[in-house]
Amino acid sequence: MLTRRTILTSLAVTVLSGKLSRVCLGEGLLRCRSCACSTNCETVCRLVCEEKKVQVVVWGIKHEEFCAPDPSCPDHDHCEEIHASIKPTDPCSVPKVFRWTHWTPAPCGTVYTKKKLMKKTVTKTVPGYKWVVEDLCPSCQAKCAQLAVPPGTEVPGAPQLVGVPVIPYVTAKIAP
Repeated sequence: MLTRRTILTSLAVTVLSGKLSRVCLGEGLLRCRSCACSTNCETVCRLVCEEKKVQVVVWGIKHEEFCAPDPSCPDHDHCEEIHASIKPTDPCSVPKVFRWTHWTPAPCGTVYTKKKLMKKTVTKTVPGYKWVVEDLCPSCQAKCAQLAVPPGTEVPGAPQLVGVPVIPYVTAKIAP
């Protein structure tokens, strides 16, 4: 036996989810998905065209210039003695000879170009087709626009439901 709480809970789930296309009214009457009337509604399969977003990866090359100096030339050598003990309290050590060469940089450089691989993601909108099962009255079925599928488009096969008519109608329009 159905209680008031059970009926209200199932009605709330039906209204809030929006996924159920059938709303029972009393003894098996169906309500139209489009106009909500309950006259001669029947369950039909409709082909629906929806916009689908697809991400496409595009690769390219970015050119960056950089400068590499020409070879530098040795100018002159230096030689110094380094003493570790500066104060009389420091431990006694032997002086170290430190030698280094002073280099003169080249007056100019060469410009080179390097190629850097770049990745870009582009989002495209394409039409997508699917079959939906809906409850519609005869007047709402007549108001639906006939679906024009471009030649060569892959359309999913019609569902095999016993006793359910299949009609190709569109609910959403695709802008070119």
